Amino acid sequence: MREKNDNKTRHSFADCYVEIVEKVTDATGVFAAYLLVPMVIVFLIEIITRNVFNSPTKWAFGTCFILGGIAAVLGLAYGMKHGAMVRIDVIHSRLSEKSRCILDLILFAILFLPLTIGGSWLCLSKAISSVMVLEKISSGSWMPPIWPTKIAMAYGMILLTLQGTVEIIKLIQKLREIKGKEQEANV
Repeated sequence: MREKNDNKTRHSFADCYVEIVEKVTDATGVFAAYLLVPMVIVFLIEIITRNVFNSPTKWAFGTCFILGGIAAVLGLAYGMKHGAMVRIDVIHSRLSEKSRCILDLILFAILFLPLTIGGSWLCLSKAISSVMVLEKISSGSWMPPIWPTKIAMAYGMILLTLQGTVEIIKLIQKLREIKGKEQEANV
């Protein structure tokens, strides 16, 4: 919400926080989408080498697995921002706007935040451990490094948590707006 002060528009901390997190979320989501391009190219290389030259690659499956995983985890916050997350619409759609906001806030507090904070902490600790030993994937024939993937997972989970806090701020702002409209209607 913006407060007006002496004909100047002043942004609250919450507004600045929302703006910054959403810009990072959008940039990360676009980057995640572009990761799918090399993944498709690797798939095409594998298809051509396997079917045309009868010489399958040893690295294509692992590379696609890594790129797809990174793209998925980096796209989570973007999906949340743009409403692509799953919710039970049968219940949600029957509630008033105020009740939907309250239900969403409760679910964010009880389910979302504990799970994403815990997941972020776990991913971050695993990423740090992985970087310290320059961990490689032990399965497969070419043993690629896995530590960059673990860093991306930690980053994606932290960004998802931050985007969740943005959604909470927006819900609180919406509830304040609804309360203001209710008070105006009662006057």
